[in-house]
Amino acid sequence: MVVGTNSVFGRDRPERGSSLHVVLDGVPLVSTAGASSEVELVAEVPMTRSGRRPRLALGTELQVSWGWRDKVRTRPYRVTDVVSTVSGHPSWRLEPLAPSVEGTRRAVPRHSLALPAVLVLEESRWSGQTVDLSVAGVRLAFPPVTSAAVGDLPEPGTAGELALLLDGERVAVPVSVVRASVLPDGTRDVRVFVTGDLDEQRIKLRDFVQAADLAAVPGQAKDEPVSAS
Repeated sequence: MVVGTNSVFGRDRPERGSSLHVVLDGVPLVSTAGASSEVELVAEVPMTRSGRRPRLALGTELQVSWGWRDKVRTRPYRVTDVVSTVSGHPSWRLEPLAPSVEGTRRAVPRHSLALPAVLVLEESRWSGQTVDLSVAGVRLAFPPVTSAAVGDLPEPGTAGELALLLDGERVAVPVSVVRASVLPDGTRDVRVFVTGDLDEQRIKLRDFVQAADLAAVPGQAKDEPVSAS
């Protein structure tokens, strides 16, 4: 067991409710974090596409990845027990084997999708569309404005709400700006990561991303309106 000092949620270990990515027998699966500490992580046993939950022997080691501030963190764990939680679903009790490190994008899949989006930050309202999204964060593109400059962009760390149109349904989640820039053509490029607890809205976003297939995602009209409130 590895016990770190000055451990930070998100960077060193996943936050409760965050989406976890594991690969079992070459198949990527998505779980949800429960109680998370520097000595143990509880994670719901993921479900395969066929609706089955894989069984792992105690002592099995696996790499767990999650998104944090538009980055990917990865940490090795060992299965120490399988328990039933309040939700009624089986969960792994995982013991960390080493400190977390920065992972690769392949560990937390991003899907290139153009969906209507509205970003509300403080007193400003930005309308545009997504460029790509994952369960942890979203990259957004907003139309050029006259004389767009760095000062016209949101500062990193700015908190707000992102509303998306997913399969015709408005889904709004709390977000925080990671970075923003103006592209050569004037497009305002903004990256945000999803914050807050795993509530109904975040679950809808998570389920949509998990179901997304890069080869065949139902098209959505880019100019279809989406409400910010």
